[in-house]
Amino acid sequence: MASNRSVRRAQEPVTYTCDLCDSEDGVRWYCNDCQENLCDRCKETHTRGKKTRNDDVSSIGKATRQGDKPVPEVCKLHPGKLCDVYCSDCDILMCLMCFSQTHKQHNWKHFEDEFQIKKQHLQEHMTAISARIAHFKNETSKYGHKTFKGNIDTMRKDVNTQRAMIKSEIDSIADAVLAELSSLEKEEAVLHQKDCQESEKNVRELTSLLEKAEMTDTTSTFEMERSLRTTLPLYDVNVKDVLPKLPSFVTGSIDPVLLSKMLGELHHGNQYEKTDIDSKHVQRLSKFTVIQQDQILGICPVDDSHAWLSIIQYQGLVLVNKEGVVIKTVKLSFCPYRITMVGTTDILMTRDPRSTYVYKLSLHNKQVTTFADIRPHRAYDISINERDEVLVSTNTPDIVVLNQSGTIVRKVTCGMEGWYITCLSSGDIAVSNVSNVSIITDRSGTINYKWSGELYNGQTVGSRNLCKISCDKYDRLFVPDYTNNQVHVLPRDSTQATCLLDQKHGVVNPTAVAVDTCGNVWIGCVDGTVHVMRL
Repeated sequence: MASNRSVRRAQEPVTYTCDLCDSEDGVRWYCNDCQENLCDRCKETHTRGKKTRNDDVSSIGKATRQGDKPVPEVCKLHPGKLCDVYCSDCDILMCLMCFSQTHKQHNWKHFEDEFQIKKQHLQEHMTAISARIAHFKNETSKYGHKTFKGNIDTMRKDVNTQRAMIKSEIDSIADAVLAELSSLEKEEAVLHQKDCQESEKNVRELTSLLEKAEMTDTTSTFEMERSLRTTLPLYDVNVKDVLPKLPSFVTGSIDPVLLSKMLGELHHGNQYEKTDIDSKHVQRLSKFTVIQQDQILGICPVDDSHAWLSIIQYQGLVLVNKEGVVIKTVKLSFCPYRITMVGTTDILMTRDPRSTYVYKLSLHNKQVTTFADIRPHRAYDISINERDEVLVSTNTPDIVVLNQSGTIVRKVTCGMEGWYITCLSSGDIAVSNVSNVSIITDRSGTINYKWSGELYNGQTVGSRNLCKISCDKYDRLFVPDYTNNQVHVLPRDSTQATCLLDQKHGVVNPTAVAVDTCGNVWIGCVDGTVHVMRL
């Protein structure tokens, strides 16, 4: 707090003396270069001098240097008073009159004392700024545009090299077919020429015989007739010529998936970043309805633009892009139920809730084989873990685990009737039924935690009908709720969910979800509608 003596000092007028003429009149200027107080007259002279015309002259209250001693500003409320007091509570400079009027009960310091502290802090901030500049420069050089562009250029060369190799191989195959056609053409031309020469010879010989017959007189008629009777059979025209069998060319079908595999795939080190779920900021990229307009049972994203769909009562699978354009269909002899991808080459399928079989579809040749028979259990939903083991839910507490050969290697008891299943990157398993989701530990079957509709806002989802679940690479579970037209998102190791959707998204009766390589969420609904959402 200010003392009475300090307050009395504040009432005294502040006077300056000109360092050039010792006058106290009109001393309102300060030369920061010469470190001198100047009156109005000396200031004019100072600014015209040959050596001092470019000096930094400012109002004495705004002077920036006076030796090592800082010069306080003049108070704007009380002209002639210097702001030589610092209020620690309000973090402002003021004159003693301001202090005595409104800051009496506050803690204060002399301007000079606080100035040194602020100067030290300023220096520390400047050091921190310099360190951060160096850091960002280092980061820029380490992960800069040139490095990224160089990496892109290298991959671009690899793509063009691979394209040239595939083109070369296709050209080689096509050239071989064309060469074979040329060989057939040449062979047929030789045979045709030979046949023509034989026919021309026959014509000449028969023409000669005819001429002889026409010139035959009476005495030689018997002889000529006898000669022709033995000669004409040599020119039998009733012999049926065998025409060459015309070749045919059966065109092959273009398989984009196989061609993409042959060319290669682009793998991003980190294809998408984890973002918080906020339904207001969820953006719908597209919406479409499949031709069948029936319930979507399963979604298998191939990349960030394509996904395979299984549809209720449809004997086949459909490959669509995110705009809903059908790229390919695979006809099957049964209606696939739940599906999952094995890399990019095969699809594993269950048939229906009553079947004990798991099937494998090879996308290369469209062949379907029986992958496993898990009887007495029924194969319901299917997922693949990080060890490439195939886990099958059975609508019982048992989960059947298969290896890549389809052999049962073990069973896991999950403590609930498991309808839907998805494997997490942590090695745990998410299992759900109509109303609950459990996260269990593989092998032991220990329930780590269970979700029964609890939300982050403190509310609980009442009546619910949960359907085919899925997870992203951050192990966030996406749980479609048919009854509430919602997809609940359960963060890893959490028992409270958030809501992905709000009314503006218009999602009705979701029955299946899946997350693609860019983190976009594909939502299939009961009427065959598919929504693609960006978080």
